[in-house]
Amino acid sequence: MKIRNIARKICVVITVTAVMMYYSGFGINTVLCKETGASAKKPLADQEYIVRTKSEAPLDKIRKNYSESNNINDNKRDFLEENNMISLELSQTEVQELSVDDNIEFIEEDAIVEGSTQNNKIILNEKKPHKKHEKVNKKNRSDHEWNVQMINADKIKKNKLKKKIKIALLDSGVDAGNDISLAYSISLVPGEEEMTKMFMDGSGHGSSVAGLIAAEDNEEGITGINPNAEIYSIRVLDDANQAPLSRVIEGIYLAIEQKVNIINMSFGLNTYSKALEEAIRAAAEEGILIVAAAGNTGDRGVQYPAAYEEVLAVGSVDKQGEVAEHSAKGEEIEIVAPGELVRTTGFLGTEMVSSGTSLAAPQVAAVASLIWERDPGVPADFVRDLLKESANLYGEAESYGNGLVDAEYALDHYDEFKRNINSRGKSEQDLRIEENKEKITTFEDTGCVQGCWYQDDHEVMVPSNYFNVRYGARFPDTSRYGDYEHRIFARMSLNPWWHGYYDTNYIKAVLYATRMGDAIYTHGLGQEGKADTLKYGSASEMRSDISKINWNTELGRINKTYGKSQKDTKGFRRAFLWGMAIHSATDIFAHSVYVNGKRITHENDDADKVKYIEERYKDANVIAKQMMNKYVAKYELDVNDLILSHNVTAYRIRNLYVNVLSVSNGDVASRVASYSYTYSSSSK
Repeated sequence: MKIRNIARKICVVITVTAVMMYYSGFGINTVLCKETGASAKKPLADQEYIVRTKSEAPLDKIRKNYSESNNINDNKRDFLEENNMISLELSQTEVQELSVDDNIEFIEEDAIVEGSTQNNKIILNEKKPHKKHEKVNKKNRSDHEWNVQMINADKIKKNKLKKKIKIALLDSGVDAGNDISLAYSISLVPGEEEMTKMFMDGSGHGSSVAGLIAAEDNEEGITGINPNAEIYSIRVLDDANQAPLSRVIEGIYLAIEQKVNIINMSFGLNTYSKALEEAIRAAAEEGILIVAAAGNTGDRGVQYPAAYEEVLAVGSVDKQGEVAEHSAKGEEIEIVAPGELVRTTGFLGTEMVSSGTSLAAPQVAAVASLIWERDPGVPADFVRDLLKESANLYGEAESYGNGLVDAEYALDHYDEFKRNINSRGKSEQDLRIEENKEKITTFEDTGCVQGCWYQDDHEVMVPSNYFNVRYGARFPDTSRYGDYEHRIFARMSLNPWWHGYYDTNYIKAVLYATRMGDAIYTHGLGQEGKADTLKYGSASEMRSDISKINWNTELGRINKTYGKSQKDTKGFRRAFLWGMAIHSATDIFAHSVYVNGKRITHENDDADKVKYIEERYKDANVIAKQMMNKYVAKYELDVNDLILSHNVTAYRIRNLYVNVLSVSNGDVASRVASYSYTYSSSSK
């Protein structure tokens, strides 16, 4: 059980002392407390803070008198306000003013996190470690990934149940259609109010986390531990896998509103936050199971939010089932799961191999969802306790918690555990199930040879080898040069060639964008004009747009975000332009689609609802993968790469036939017509 009362008292004492020191001239106005230790930090002027008022009334006055930070985009920020919180940019003088305001409950730094109920909780005796028993495999010859075998999730029969367990991923987003079915998707990152759901994930972190939980069982890529789970993607981490606390808190309250069962957070913060703890507690009180990565901090301790009492803290083990050196240690660790060199979902159907507690946490969340499917009516504490009781403990609790998560053992002992809990008059010892001493499946060779999430003491994920393509694919929807209203490629009505809009020949636009990239690759930097001989529609406008891109700015952003040393090469520009072309091609399925004779639009929000005609996202992903195949092979894109090979009945695409006909022979256009997903240009 996690100890907090003493730490909170110490934090209060130090906070009071710090305020006194401030007025004594020491200039300390932010105190960050953790466990039984605390550190005082002097912030720079005009730093960002979370301010909580005692009631709703003072918020309007504060908003008028102080500068509100831009940490959360216009999609949301209402939940902070509903809980009497606001994120402000304050000088030390302004902090002093608010500190003596009787309407203020607390002020704390809006710190940066980085990528790592029913009251019938059963208090069980502490588990004692036993000797480790292994079943050693020289090489993984199974169809299942090694990590899935280690936690015995490969032995669980996957059922399509009507009642799905909802898992909210507060992460870097999840790309829609990429082998993961999404129930909900939103970005809270500023400048991304209209980010396409196809390329929501700016780093690959969130998609890899989601893949471990719920990648579809379709013989493509990996299969998630529970493909039946419903994923609610809430993008709070930016492309560098960072987020201010205010955005994380908004995301937690949003997950509560969506009535999810589980929240997974694969990121961490080294310092205590009262505002974050209150949001965590609110989620727990709503019956939500909260799972978080313990952090890659080794002996320096468990990070927040995993360190909070209400959160299930997850550590990481390697292919031998041994806790990784970098995996956080401490009394807060409750369970461990594989997290070293784990294969998971990458960009546009690719796979990637990554490491860190970020990978361990979602596997525990997935097993929790399998348990909860047996009876969605049981409380979160029941699921949490069964996870811990069924875990295989063969190491010290400070590193392993209650042991290695075991999906099969948990489900095999589900009924026994439930009977014990429902029994009356039994001792704590009688509530226990038989100790799990099963053999651990370990590996000498997993086939996974590249890890890419290590940087200092937190998870900063480097995307797959195609991160320049990913970057280009997100570019048309992202604020770059100035405020939101003045993005150079904003608004599909003004820039239809970059957004798959029916008001232009989007087929020609996609082909021309790739031709410009190929021309640069063939003839050198700045030679996109060599593609002019193709005479594709909107060529002059598109070439003019390309001239507005500040390549040095974008290179600087890429290198800072991803920790790379990318240079301005012909390969870089080709990747960037092909990414923009992929964006335009997939946007066709959002901006030029008709259902029952009516075009779906942003105004009624159907265009961006991932569950509205979900086939659109799957079909768009097919086109994106076909384009990626040509990009990787360095072949010229052909109109056939922009055509689906199967019939579509759920929707129609406006002007598809005539646009295809304009760049192809009649046979290709006839094939489009035969699949019945084209909509006449004469239709209104």
